[in-house]
Amino acid sequence: MKSLASALLALAVSAGGAVAYSGDMTYFTPGLGACGKHNSETDHVVALAAAQYGGDANPNKAKVCGRKISIRYGGKTASATVVDKCPSCASGSINVSPAVFKQLASLDKGRVKVTWGYAGSSVLHTEDWGDGQVRIALADEEDVNFEYESFENAVANEL
Repeated sequence: MKSLASALLALAVSAGGAVAYSGDMTYFTPGLGACGKHNSETDHVVALAAAQYGGDANPNKAKVCGRKISIRYGGKTASATVVDKCPSCASGSINVSPAVFKQLASLDKGRVKVTWGYAGSSVLHTEDWGDGQVRIALADEEDVNFEYESFENAVANEL
């Protein structure tokens, strides 16, 4: 039964194009990030592990720069914008600003296990019910890219 659940999970992920990551979340003091922007501790920003950031010849032009991610821990969700690369992070792990970390856990924890995915993509939630039964649910994120939050009284063709 578990192999069937694994197969269904793999099928759902490949069909939906969504990827959920899991790993450690730590925090850092942002400054000039690999994406070429300056940020502070109060900004909601994240540095991705090299495996997720990519190996673009010019890191300022990385495809992930400016993308929003949703992070889940302990029943809470926070969002952050990708602005940096974390070379010391293991694949799936992230390094966030103190502002983001504090939304999910107290800073004295220092390191917690989280799941995260790119905002605006479908994310699969799985729950092991025991005895080989796994519940799989598809959930859509509804975060708005910061680039479009500033539009006021815009008409559809301006977006």
